[in-house]
Amino acid sequence: FHLRSPMPGMVVAVNVSEGQVVEKGCVLVVLESMKMQNELKSPRAGTVSRIRVQAGDRVEQQQTMLSVV
Repeated sequence: FHLRSPMPGMVVAVNVSEGQVVEKGCVLVVLESMKMQNELKSPRAGTVSRIRVQAGDRVEQQQTMLSVV
């Protein structure tokens, strides 16, 4: 699956690295929008295959941030 930004905002932290195995519910990215921090969690278990953002990046709504296979 591709983790897409649910809203425009700024990436505060990327909590995973490429090749890392994640479990369902693991916090992948922390996104700040409208002065609130949102933890974006994995909907299922898998392996992080590609990270497209880093801390400090601005993202648009529906922008792909990372991929898990």
